[in-house]
Amino acid sequence: MRKARKSVFLTLWLSYLLILLIPVSISVLLYANVEKNMVDNANRSNLAMLEQAGEIMENEFRDIDRLLLQISTHPKLQTLWNLDNGEQYLGYTEAVTALRNMRYGEMLVDNFLIRLDQSDIILTPSMKTDTETYFSQIAPYRDMTVREVRNRFFSGSHFKTCWPSSPVMDTTVPKNVITCAVTLPLGERDNVRATLLIQLGERQMASILKKMDWAGEGSIFIVDAAGQVLFSTPKGRLPEEIQYQTMSGGHSETYSMDDQNYMVSYTKGESGWRYVSVIPESYILHRVNELKVWALTLLCIALLAGTGAALWMAYRSYSPIRDMVVTLLGGKEEIKHTGNDYEFIQSSIKRQMLESKELHQKLKDHLPVVRAHFLTRLLKGQTHRDDLNDQTFGYMGIQFPYGCFSVLLVEVDDHSGFARNDSEEEWALGRFILVNLSTELIGESGYVVETDRNRLAVLLSLPDGSDSSKLARAELIGKLKDVVENRFKMKITIAASSIHQDVREMKYAYEEALSALDYRIIHGINSSIYYDELVQLETAYYHYPIETEIQLMGYLKSGKSSHVVELLNELYEYNIVSLGITPQMGKCLFIDLLSTVMKVLGALQIDERKVFGGADPTKYIMNSLSAQEMLSKIQDLCQGICDSVTEARNGQTSQLNEDIRMYIEAHASDNGLGLTSIGDRFGLSPQYVSALFKKQNGINITDYIVETRMQLAKQHLCDPSLTILQVANKVGYATDIGFIRVFKKQEGMTPGKYREINAGSANIADSRL
Repeated sequence: MRKARKSVFLTLWLSYLLILLIPVSISVLLYANVEKNMVDNANRSNLAMLEQAGEIMENEFRDIDRLLLQISTHPKLQTLWNLDNGEQYLGYTEAVTALRNMRYGEMLVDNFLIRLDQSDIILTPSMKTDTETYFSQIAPYRDMTVREVRNRFFSGSHFKTCWPSSPVMDTTVPKNVITCAVTLPLGERDNVRATLLIQLGERQMASILKKMDWAGEGSIFIVDAAGQVLFSTPKGRLPEEIQYQTMSGGHSETYSMDDQNYMVSYTKGESGWRYVSVIPESYILHRVNELKVWALTLLCIALLAGTGAALWMAYRSYSPIRDMVVTLLGGKEEIKHTGNDYEFIQSSIKRQMLESKELHQKLKDHLPVVRAHFLTRLLKGQTHRDDLNDQTFGYMGIQFPYGCFSVLLVEVDDHSGFARNDSEEEWALGRFILVNLSTELIGESGYVVETDRNRLAVLLSLPDGSDSSKLARAELIGKLKDVVENRFKMKITIAASSIHQDVREMKYAYEEALSALDYRIIHGINSSIYYDELVQLETAYYHYPIETEIQLMGYLKSGKSSHVVELLNELYEYNIVSLGITPQMGKCLFIDLLSTVMKVLGALQIDERKVFGGADPTKYIMNSLSAQEMLSKIQDLCQGICDSVTEARNGQTSQLNEDIRMYIEAHASDNGLGLTSIGDRFGLSPQYVSALFKKQNGINITDYIVETRMQLAKQHLCDPSLTILQVANKVGYATDIGFIRVFKKQEGMTPGKYREINAGSANIADSRL
């Protein structure tokens, strides 16, 4: 018996050792390739980190693209390069403020500026100056003269053209930047008016790339699509084979340079820039060799520990067998009731049974969500017809008392009386109230599911399709509308489908309810719409002939608002009330009327902002909840056109001109004073204000603003306690440089000279007294 026991124990031990030797043998066979695999893993890791750094850089480049888009599409800044003498329509101070308010990623962009070709002016987020001053005194390139800067950056057409890193002296602190140029307006190659210059900081790029753990041992390069190196870390150089090689994805290769091997990894970003890392192979192999030593050490430890573990596991596995043999043979050895595999299996079965009960309870708690999802799919026809049986409904906990069905769609048109703010919390509360109220009213005759943010569907079960069932449905709708509108101050529209005879037709009932809900534009909000009562239209056309359009345009151009209103009312009565066109054709009719209004605006050269207030005309009309509201908005637009025509004929330009002069004199010290601010003040376009003032006074409005400011400046210069900068600020100039230039141009002398002459005259007068 003892030999048998030893044989069983030895067999178990040898079996565990054999199992242990299988992975050890495989590891030994694969050990020959460990160096290559580990180097490949290191390369992939390096490439992944390089791609991650490139992704960070690309994200910053997207911020730069957003900055370019903000500047190129800014409605006020566009006047600088879209209009001749555009600076007359936009004050430089306002342009500098607009640039300062630009939002962009601050990690890479060190500075940016706009150069206006016509006036040779430089605009930055902090100042306005000329090209010569900026690139010779404020922020000069150390290796380029001003002339070279003009020839390189401000000649020809550019679209995100970049130049390698160059040193710049900014506030006496040297720094290296990558320069990127974009000519404005965008897309113009022959009619370049301005140039946007963006400077990317080399220090910021280095700080991003140095986050990689090998950055201190290798070199990192950024190469543009043309093959020129825009940025590089101090160590190493880039092989020419890599510099001019087209790279469309991530890759790693080994190159020999200066009797030393290097691992070169490169990847390409969305911007077309390529990111290259050059790392000494010895640095990577040093880590690989260390890992080899650790691998061999761990392998030996694993063999020793595995042999001991196999011995212990063999003994542990043999113990239950020994106890069972002793028990069956009636041995004298006492059986110890200690923990073993059988007890573990028994406890595991008990634990699984307990977890099964908990899972069943969780499923039961989650049943309402599952039911709502199933009902939503049932409405949209996303369930299989064979699955719509009693077994499926029973599993979902769904029970319909009757065999006929109707779908009600409840749309929240206006909840301003219930909610103060249009927040998700208030919408959720409103939906909660509607769901619970609808559920309470229908009782066990159906279910309520949410289908949209402001819409829910009621699946109503009815005994049959008789008039009594329809009457009961109408009473239910009436009660729901009454409680919601009177108690919760919400306006709702309810659309009801026809009554169907089978639950499999729920999809068609839902589609009918949606079709009925579309007629809200005809019936108006806060109404009840029944699919059965909708008129089946015999024609799909609306009545708006060319002759009527010509008549409407004539009334608008003549300013006959009463005739316009009468004609629009006739069209509404004929098409919407009498003809009863569909909601879709009703929208087409009002879009056609809006097109007529836009034609008249273009013919009369009326500023659209004066009529539409800066809103999208189509959205302004289509966001209406009813055809009556659309008609009202169209009539308001036409009234605005008629008012503009009448105003032009009333000869009130003299009073308007006097008001503008008084406004300029009262706000001469405001640095935001200009055509745009004056136009906004009087509700007119800048072009109209400029033309009106020129016609009435024989002088440009910008020149008049300058003269008014100079007269005010002379008064302030008489006060010796004020500095020239303080005087400049009091007359609407952000810096004393622009103020001195304008004052000298107007008066033939500088402000300081004028102060000296004025002070001398005052002293002579005092001495005579």
